[in-house]
Amino acid sequence: MKKILSLLAFTLMLGACEKAETYEEVDNDFMHNFDVAWNLVNENYCFLGYKNIDWDKVYDEYKPRVESAKDEFEFFDIMCDLVDIFRDGHSGIISNFDRHGGDYTIGPNGESYPKDYISSSVVENYLLKRRVTKNKFVYGIIEQGERKFAYIGYPDFSVSLGDVDLQYIAPFVDEADGLIVDIRNNPGGVGGYGLLFAGHFFSEKTLVGYTARKNGVGHDDFTDLYEVKVEPASANNWSDKPTMLLTNRVVYSTANILASALRYAPNVTLVGGRSGGGGGLPEVYYLPNGWAFALPSNVIFDVEKQHIENGVEPDVEIHISDEDADNEKDTILEKAIELLMQK
Repeated sequence: MKKILSLLAFTLMLGACEKAETYEEVDNDFMHNFDVAWNLVNENYCFLGYKNIDWDKVYDEYKPRVESAKDEFEFFDIMCDLVDIFRDGHSGIISNFDRHGGDYTIGPNGESYPKDYISSSVVENYLLKRRVTKNKFVYGIIEQGERKFAYIGYPDFSVSLGDVDLQYIAPFVDEADGLIVDIRNNPGGVGGYGLLFAGHFFSEKTLVGYTARKNGVGHDDFTDLYEVKVEPASANNWSDKPTMLLTNRVVYSTANILASALRYAPNVTLVGGRSGGGGGLPEVYYLPNGWAFALPSNVIFDVEKQHIENGVEPDVEIHISDEDADNEKDTILEKAIELLMQK
């Protein structure tokens, strides 16, 4: 499941990004393809310096393996190992026979993170009314005594929360005393949709971060920082509504950018676990053998000019224990309800 999640942004990207480099003639020489891939990373990957990766050492370690590869399947597996070095879901490789994306849900020493999510059916147990739009946005009402809180589940950013969805969701939010936005297990998607959605929670144009692009062969060669701002939504603006944003380690890419941006929305509180990260905007390259090779070359920072590549810390950190999971108790959702009751 982790592999599928980490590949969503990569798969979408193949259709959305301009091909950075193509080859008309297919060249299946393994060493040549490895050299091209190594150089693409060396000159374009934006986190070699930040992640303190000794890329020259990687070349020396991988060259004998590539030279001894018996067939394209073995060479593909070697390239998969190369991708895994980055622990970056925006990096990946797609051949004619298989695909592989970096796994951001595993720590640098192989440690796993809390799942912090049980199932959609457990969430449904908390909702008095639960509905799902055509675009798969889950929404409903949670009642606590005389108070009502709206719930929105945003599964991924392959689609935007548009007018068709809002005509049904907005009335639930408008009549509620507070709002819970659940982006747990949201692996990202189209970059612009995150900031577009964030606009529903700001009353004025707001600086939420910076971005810079790799512009040289040096590992620390970047353009100047460019400001990233959120435009407030003119309709269905919920900036005055107390809001809880639920996060876990599988919040990645666009969802991670949303989590970072909403830290600067006055009425939004992040609740749950640290997000999965994904603070680089990827581009797709093509190796001489025709395989697609994705690498982030644009880096994103928060307002304090800190990387968000390794995730965003919640305002209120809380996890779902194994015991709570066995008892189908969504500890994170219950904490969000508790915090809204205090508003």
